[in-house]
Amino acid sequence: MNDDTFIFLDEFLDTELYIFLNKCKEEILKFIWKDKNIEIIGKYQEQLESCYNTELQSEAPFDFAEIGYDAVVYKILSKVEEEHFECLEIYNWNDEYLAVEISIYNYPDEIRNLDNEIIWTKENINKEHMDIINEKNKKLEELKRKGREYFKYLDELEILRREGVNTPKREEELIKKIEEREEVGKQYAEYKRNLKKWIKYLKDKEIMNLLIN
Repeated sequence: MNDDTFIFLDEFLDTELYIFLNKCKEEILKFIWKDKNIEIIGKYQEQLESCYNTELQSEAPFDFAEIGYDAVVYKILSKVEEEHFECLEIYNWNDEYLAVEISIYNYPDEIRNLDNEIIWTKENINKEHMDIINEKNKKLEELKRKGREYFKYLDELEILRREGVNTPKREEELIKKIEEREEVGKQYAEYKRNLKKWIKYLKDKEIMNLLIN
């Protein structure tokens, strides 16, 4: 995706997931993301229209094309771990409980009912929609990887200098790697700071009582 591209997924008609969730008669569903090993049980709360990825806490620090989408909010009934906040858009809903946004933008692999029957899978998603989101996710993970590398190389360089090790070739390599990743490293640092502040806020407000420490 080019940085100057704006994409509103509903221009391709209502997304299959959004339509399914709003027509579903069962209020409580289980959402499963297999590759992330996440299962969340949620209770339907309301629709959200005209959402934008640039407003998401997990992506705001990074330079992404703007993608618009509609979503459905579910109150989280199951246990939540801190790692979930790096993968999903989880809200403090009216200072009362945690809620998760379900949409084409963070589509689950499966949705099951309380009888544990599969009632929806990602195979129902329009391939064009899925390709757009997958490309964005791939880019996001690449930026996070480079951000982690930036701090890893900084640490190694600091150790070499602190210990007085005579490794000029390695130091030169590290400096080059650090310079190449400096911009994304700063973006990644902002992302991690924001994430820590958000989790701390939820704990302080005692909303995160479902969190597994």
